[in-house]
Amino acid sequence: MTDIMETPAAEPVLVLDAISKSFGPVKALKGVSLKAWPGEVHAIVGENGAGKSTLINCAAGVLAPNTGTVTIAGRLAKAQPAFVREMGLSVAFQHPALAPDLTVLENLRLARKDLSMEAAQALLDRVSTKALAMDLKSRAGELSLAQEHVLEIARALASRPKVFIFDEPTEPFQDPEVRHLFKLIAELKAEGTAIIYISHRLKEVMSIADRLSVLRDGDLIETRVASKFTPQEIVDLIVGRPLGQVFPAKGKIGTGPKPLVVAGLSGHGFSNVSLEMRPGEIVGLAGVEGQGQREFLRALAGVSPATSGDIRVDMVEPKAGVANFRRAGIAFVPDDRHAEGLVLSLSIKENEGLGQLERISSNGVLSETREKALAEKIHADLRVKAPTVETPVSALSGGNQQKVLMGREMAMGPKLMLVDEPTKGVDVGSRSDIYGKLREMANQGVAVIVCSADGVEIEGLCDRVLVFSRGRVVAELSGADVNDAKITEANLNATGIREAADDVSRKTRSRWLSSDQLPAGILVLLSVLVMGITQWQSPYFLSAFSLQSIATLTAILALAGFAQMFVMMKGGIDLSVGPVAGLAVVLASFLVTDTPPLGTFGGILAILALCTLIGLAHGLLVEKLKLPAIVITLATYTGLQGLSLILRPSPAGMIGGDFMDGAQALVGPLPAVFVVIVLAAVAAEYLLFRRPAGRALRAVGSNPKSAEMIGLKRARIVILAFVTSGFLAGLAGVLLSAQVGIGSPTTGISYTMMSITAVVLGGAQITGGRGSFLSTMAGAFFIQTIVAALPFLNLGAVWQYVLIGGATFIAAALFSTARKPARAH
Repeated sequence: MTDIMETPAAEPVLVLDAISKSFGPVKALKGVSLKAWPGEVHAIVGENGAGKSTLINCAAGVLAPNTGTVTIAGRLAKAQPAFVREMGLSVAFQHPALAPDLTVLENLRLARKDLSMEAAQALLDRVSTKALAMDLKSRAGELSLAQEHVLEIARALASRPKVFIFDEPTEPFQDPEVRHLFKLIAELKAEGTAIIYISHRLKEVMSIADRLSVLRDGDLIETRVASKFTPQEIVDLIVGRPLGQVFPAKGKIGTGPKPLVVAGLSGHGFSNVSLEMRPGEIVGLAGVEGQGQREFLRALAGVSPATSGDIRVDMVEPKAGVANFRRAGIAFVPDDRHAEGLVLSLSIKENEGLGQLERISSNGVLSETREKALAEKIHADLRVKAPTVETPVSALSGGNQQKVLMGREMAMGPKLMLVDEPTKGVDVGSRSDIYGKLREMANQGVAVIVCSADGVEIEGLCDRVLVFSRGRVVAELSGADVNDAKITEANLNATGIREAADDVSRKTRSRWLSSDQLPAGILVLLSVLVMGITQWQSPYFLSAFSLQSIATLTAILALAGFAQMFVMMKGGIDLSVGPVAGLAVVLASFLVTDTPPLGTFGGILAILALCTLIGLAHGLLVEKLKLPAIVITLATYTGLQGLSLILRPSPAGMIGGDFMDGAQALVGPLPAVFVVIVLAAVAAEYLLFRRPAGRALRAVGSNPKSAEMIGLKRARIVILAFVTSGFLAGLAGVLLSAQVGIGSPTTGISYTMMSITAVVLGGAQITGGRGSFLSTMAGAFFIQTIVAALPFLNLGAVWQYVLIGGATFIAAALFSTARKPARAH
């Protein structure tokens, strides 16, 4: 490493000046000042809760500091992520801010709109090793955790930053990926990029940092040239006291009955693994990422089913299913605590109690006293940093969340303790607590298995290590051979990647089955089939009049479906679509008559303006009150229907004949309105999947928090979605008025459920992020075909609900199954 001056001659590219940030009474940052220079790696270390993440978020514009300023390349930054990124600062967050329903390429283009496929592939190749390579067309939700981190880093790199912040970038990586990342960082340094590097792994920090800052309890304790620190000095500064031995002394291996016996276990990602554990022993699982060690651990936990082999805990074979495995005494700490470990909206006490419901209950009633006592014991044993056990888990730092999860599993008194990445995101001071607890459990006779990407952790904690490659154990280390060098050597000598031709074929088929446009083709074919059967039963069905009627009503329902889809794309449901359309019908009976008071065009504009304002009100209320869209629009549903009945207590007021004739005009054999809506659907589909605005809408629906962190204006996008929904529902109502010809106050009500049905049939995801205008239109076409066919088949109206309801159920089940991500763990 070249000598680094205490104060470089060049101007710093990033200046954080007296940054303070409080969350209620908690002072997360207390006037922190920090500078970063071009071509340097500035490492920031500190315990969880020291303020590192808050400092990053202030620098990135995610949070606005209470006091202090952020200056990038000599310009004062605003607290806006998009503005900060344009100024030249990018962050690869510890928890990747990805939109899971968007493809790898689309996620990259969220940072750089003009990124070509070739440039995107070059970015991924620059960041990824062959073991973590991914297809640009894969959805982010299908990636492994390590691949998500690769994508996060590549996206941050896409904006060509002057300042690049890495937040715990190597947590899910194995040694080859870490070395590859360090090579990338060296290249960025040579290009003059300022690097901010945050990690709990001191070995990494000391090997890569030019300058190092220590944070503790929101204060900047010290900044020095990294070479002038010793590892022990760093540890002492981080914890504010000498830490002493990080790892507890290894225990004595017993000779009694074996607590765990695994014989020839095989499953997805691994095969023929056998293991016999002795009392007092901690076994580590190691290997290059994706070699089957995590899948093996999850099979031991009952999370992933084994296809063959035998598992016996205290010589008893647990029955299939996670609940049965837990009853057998098997505890499991997953590597992704957010997705699989904790309920973030619940308190510490409630999360701890979830693992011990029988213990804290009497006759099916929870005991507040027992629940609190249990949580407080765990809280004290693992020294969780939180005001009280009533604190929401979402308010804790990542390391303290990990302690809560570890404590919950330890408290169940397991016979087998399985831990995937035990100190992921945990500071150096807290690691000692966790290591001590695991060793204490082993000394008490509990079988402990740890899967970790940290060779030093495996060395210091484990008595024996199994190294995986291609789903098999290729090396077993014990005694003096359990050291970082031997583990690394075993990994490097076993880096082969499993042949996966069948997997690639399966993924290709799955991608085709899970595409957003596939439902359109299926629904059109089903509609044609229904038409053929109906025509066979009644030769009058496919008359010009019948087909034109189906096409016109399809266009109207499609518009209502599009209105619904805009809201559903952001993760909500708009119950007001039908009443808004119905109100438009009623208003048309006053404003679009043979003698329109504002003129026909003026009347239509007035109706659309009012409906758009209703949508705007929905958007503002959803954002302001933070209530689900279904709650807000349910209130509007009742209110608008009441307003329609006040204006027209009974059907009255004729729609203007000229407008009706114009709305029913033909283009050749087809209604003009149908042709226009089809063309509009094609254009909207292009915008949704090929333009930045559509990509932003899908990203916000897919992961709202991540969308905000990468600079998308989530609130504006949500409001615009409701505005568009109101406009389209109003337009559907105006066209519907031309069909009914009179101001009927109840005409539009059914369009709420019909619009939801059309969107769901079209494969939209009700949780947000996925949908298709073409498929929604095909759903509308299918519904109107069924409705039109029933009279010709001499079937009652009840069959409309049976057939459409059944098709909706089948479609939802089919699309849910086809789209379930086969994520590697």
